[in-house]
Amino acid sequence: MGVQKVYPNGFKALYDLSFGVEKGQILCILGPNGAGKSTTFDVLTQKIPITSGYIERLHPSLKIGLCSQTNTLWEGLSVIENLNIYACIKGLTNNEANESIEYLLDALSLDQYRKKKVMELSEGTKRKLNVALCVLGAPDLILLDEPTTGVDPIGRSQIWSLLKALVKKKQCAVIMSTHYMEDAELIADKLGNNFIKQIIK
Repeated sequence: MGVQKVYPNGFKALYDLSFGVEKGQILCILGPNGAGKSTTFDVLTQKIPITSGYIERLHPSLKIGLCSQTNTLWEGLSVIENLNIYACIKGLTNNEANESIEYLLDALSLDQYRKKKVMELSEGTKRKLNVALCVLGAPDLILLDEPTTGVDPIGRSQIWSLLKALVKKKQCAVIMSTHYMEDAELIADKLGNNFIKQIIK
C-alpha cells in the first residue's frame, strides 16, 4: 500500500500506488507506455525492491503464474515440450498436466503447432504460448504484463475468453496490464487507472 519506486537516477516510476484483487476477480492495470505497469509487476514479484510503502506478503502455499512482457520460452524445443517442462516445474501430476495442456492447446488454437519448435512460430503465437505456460495448472494468482502484445484480434479474444473461464471455474485472481482501453473494458472486473494519472501528472 502506498508503494513508491524511485530509481537511482531520480526517476519516479511509481507514486503512492495502492490496489488489491480478490479471488474470482480480474484487475486490469490500464496506462500508456512508461506509466509504470511493468515496474509494478517487477515489485510484485520482488524482482526489484520498493523505495517506500509496503506490499502484503503472500502465503507461501499460494501458486502464482507469471507472464512477463518478455517471452520466457525454450526456442529450440517444441510447443508440447515447453508445456510439459512447465507442468513438471509446477508439480502437476500426469493427469493434471495432460488435462490442462490439452485444454490450453484447444482454447488458444495451439494444437496445430504442438510439435513445432518455438523458433518456427510467429511472434503472436509465441505470445499465446507464453500465456498458456503462465496459466497452466490454474494458479491461484495470475500476473500478466501486456499479454496480448503482438497478438491478432482473434488471438486476443481467445486469451480473454480463457482468462474469464479460469476465473469463473477455478476462482483464480488475475492482475493484468494493457494500454488498450477496449481490452480493459472487455475483461476487467476492477480497473486500475492510477497509471494514467501518474503519466500525466
